[in-house]
Amino acid sequence: MTSHSFLIARPDKKPLFASPDGVNEIAHASDWIPIGWLAMFEPRDVQLVEEPPESHTYDPETITRCPTLMRKKDAAIDMLQKRRAKLSKILPPYLQEQLGGLEKAVRSSPLPYVQLVVSDLDMFASPGSERSLRQLISTLDGDDVKQWRNLLAHVDTEMGKDLSKVQFPELNGTAAIVGYLPEKFAVPTKAETPKPVAKQNAKAKPGQKGKAQPKKQQAGTAKKKPWWKFW
Repeated sequence: MTSHSFLIARPDKKPLFASPDGVNEIAHASDWIPIGWLAMFEPRDVQLVEEPPESHTYDPETITRCPTLMRKKDAAIDMLQKRRAKLSKILPPYLQEQLGGLEKAVRSSPLPYVQLVVSDLDMFASPGSERSLRQLISTLDGDDVKQWRNLLAHVDTEMGKDLSKVQFPELNGTAAIVGYLPEKFAVPTKAETPKPVAKQNAKAKPGQKGKAQPKKQQAGTAKKKPWWKFW
């Protein structure tokens, strides 16, 4: 079964354990937390939230506590803008543009808080996983190669000997950065951008036979009349 993470809007700073079935959803992702989402938070934003009794998996003897991230919307946007300079060192231009789509999606929410819900990701279901979440976020503010390699591996991305040797997957590079945004905020990638249609009467290239064009009449030369016009 595919696991998911969710970026949702909240009216207050009280976190939810799980995403409420698409209500106030800003974006979602599969199997990981997108790097752009992490870039909106600080390590101190990590907190634990308990599974509520009404949950279908609730067990009073082994209450599940899962980490989550909560932050004011404006502060989250400011942090994303601050970290874009760092991310521009590893992201190709077409993925940098995706961060703009994420920012617009967050700004569009009328609610004052944003929460990152990870209770459906298996890697955060074990005790102590809040430390892993804090480590992923703190990586964004440093240049530790080992930590960056772990962060990029989290979103199925390979890294060479340093940050200049990062290879994002061709098919899901966008999902690694911003997840799946609503269509109106999604930024088309190069592969999705339609190519301009070539003009029908384009000038032939050297060495190619183009359509013959009529020769221009030289200035001052009268057009010769047929012989019958003289009579």
